[in-house]
Amino acid sequence: MSDLMRPIKFGDMMERVLEEYSKYNTVYSIENIHKNEKEERLNIFGLKLESPVGAAAGPNTQLAHNIVACYFAGMRFMELKTVQIMEGEELGIPKPCIRAEDEAYNVEWSTELDILVAADEYIKAYFACKVFAKEFELGDPEGFVFNMSVGYDLKGIKSPKVDKFIETLKDGSKSSMWQECEDYLLNNLDKFDKIDEKFIKSINKDFVNSITLSTMHGCPPEEIEQIASYLIEEKHLNTYIKLNPTLLGYDRAREILDSMGYDYIKFGKEGFDNDLKFDDALALIKRLREKADKLNLAFGVKLTNTFQVDIKQNELPGENMYMSGKSLYPLTINVAYELSKAFDGDLPISFSGGADKNNIKEIFEAGIYPITVATVLLKPKGLDNGASLAKLVEECEYPQAQHTDTQKLKELCDKVLEDKKYQKSEAQKKKYAKKDYHGAKDDDHRCRVLCQSCVRVCPNRCNEVVDLGDEKIIVHMDQICNECGNCQFFCVEPCRPFKDRFTIFENEEAFNDSENDGYTKVDERYLFRFQNQTDTLKKEELPEEVKKIIEAIENTKAYLTK
Repeated sequence: MSDLMRPIKFGDMMERVLEEYSKYNTVYSIENIHKNEKEERLNIFGLKLESPVGAAAGPNTQLAHNIVACYFAGMRFMELKTVQIMEGEELGIPKPCIRAEDEAYNVEWSTELDILVAADEYIKAYFACKVFAKEFELGDPEGFVFNMSVGYDLKGIKSPKVDKFIETLKDGSKSSMWQECEDYLLNNLDKFDKIDEKFIKSINKDFVNSITLSTMHGCPPEEIEQIASYLIEEKHLNTYIKLNPTLLGYDRAREILDSMGYDYIKFGKEGFDNDLKFDDALALIKRLREKADKLNLAFGVKLTNTFQVDIKQNELPGENMYMSGKSLYPLTINVAYELSKAFDGDLPISFSGGADKNNIKEIFEAGIYPITVATVLLKPKGLDNGASLAKLVEECEYPQAQHTDTQKLKELCDKVLEDKKYQKSEAQKKKYAKKDYHGAKDDDHRCRVLCQSCVRVCPNRCNEVVDLGDEKIIVHMDQICNECGNCQFFCVEPCRPFKDRFTIFENEEAFNDSENDGYTKVDERYLFRFQNQTDTLKKEELPEEVKKIIEAIENTKAYLTK
């Protein structure tokens, strides 16, 4: 099978959500759908944000339907996946590329889509979130914010293709996709109860006015400053720069991780030697703030990037991987404290370093927002974790202005060192050392235990449960899978759901590009592969087991992913 994703058409995505929600009261199998009822708003970038919780730039903000799923799950600040001059197969991302069993690791970085296809996906997602917010009364259609992310050097960001991406998100009408989405909605108003032409025409074309700069480890300070200056002064965007946990210095980072049981995580001093130093960061932040202030633009920092570590136990393919989740939290909160102290709390800080249900409320109460998450969405329950995070912060009083509480951050730094929820016990370390994955393909499409973990932990929502009447099985959708592999690390069998489960293919080409058992419809016949048999037959001619599965798929929400 191909590891290249093929986006879902806007109309197909809209109709799937409408039908699934009406039939099952779920969306992309998310059961815990969040409706925001808080009247208070946070001021950010001149916009009114109804919740500080959002989805971090990563696998959950790459495809339009991923972002829509995040919105239903309670995410309101969408940090769109980073784009850069390299794209698609050119990136050469090894697979599997994500593993989030405990602390998380990845070897992927920017969007795997063509840059301008990524822009189209964000337009589709923006329209859909606006419409579903109103149609299903999930929240204020003006209450969520899209934030673009670009990297990784000035030359690439100034390239015609990345520049067109930036300008398209600043003004969606520059893309034909904007008109395509608008036309679909205007031609299908009868499918909605609360959406009319006036609402569709009122959707703001200037739908992104902020940007987060992501730079590679080792990017020189002067280049970071040049890029941010360009984004502020020439692109007139509210700008945050993403900083690395290496700001703490090697000795402090090593001390924190060792004291919390992460002594097996290996990294060298050279990454710290080559990265931005703390004093240099303070100086460039001050200069960039002055430039932003002159243009009445917001400037802040995003904490933090993932942390580059060595691959020592075949966790993922390659030599280096990027760490996130619970082991990143103590590093990130310490960086936040140090920056807050240096600026007397007068530096806007956005957070994305291991936020979860146990700390998100305290992070917000310390004056940090938005708070975006990725790892918790890649774990069991997946996006069903989102609503609980949103509810926690919505219990808090919203500040009128962004100011960090240095003392509270110091308390969080001290607290995390003793918090067993973020430590690695000896038992966990032994389990980690023994954990390896060796996939096994057999001819049985059934799960021995239908845990459904692969459904929930997939950022692309590629796996679905289908009811055959006397049993339930998992089916896989090839079109939207990029073989990130996260699902296999949660399977109890073990198996590789993206390879070992009955697969729905978009077309004959995709079918022929795979060895998976599965099918695609060709005119009025079914091209299928099942237990070493491949054929093209009418439905009534299909082997009984294949016919049973296909009929179940065609009568369930899985079939609505086209």
